[in-house]
Amino acid sequence: MSPGSVEERRAALRELGDAFGTVADSLLDRGLQLEEALNVFEARYVRSAVERHGGNVSQAAAALGIHRNTLRSKLQKNGQRRRRNA
Repeated sequence: MSPGSVEERRAALRELGDAFGTVADSLLDRGLQLEEALNVFEARYVRSAVERHGGNVSQAAAALGIHRNTLRSKLQKNGQRRRRNA
């Protein structure tokens, strides 16, 4: 999947910011700290990228803009195993 245009990316970031506003208020109301919230978001974002790329860590890392070894470390930190489509 190729990245969108600059305008599409900006629009996506605005939408993300709007959605996070509601989530952030809810998390703060429940007493969650920033590190906890970031860890949950990162784990879900990484899992989505790996699933989207059929377990291919190199492709998922490229989509996330990180090195594949960094992605492997994040997967291991979160207790996630990569799954390959057979």
